[in-house]
Amino acid sequence: MIGGDVLVCPYCNSEMKSGYISAYNRLCWTPDGETVHGATKWAKSQNSVILAEYFFLGAATVNASYCERCKKVVIDLRDE
Repeated sequence: MIGGDVLVCPYCNSEMKSGYISAYNRLCWTPDGETVHGATKWAKSQNSVILAEYFFLGAATVNASYCERCKKVVIDLRDE
């Protein structure tokens, strides 16, 4: 972090832009080699990491920072 709310890219040390990622169902990271089991929007693999959950009145949303220079997104899964 630089001066409070500014996140520095862990790959190139440039300043990242704050934002979020959203989807209209569960948003998960799934390991290579695993497939999502089930046919519903709640389906996930055994080792999936849930990044955000769908809410009744809105999208699944997680805060994320984006680096324009290296085109990477960083998501912090810790509670805010």
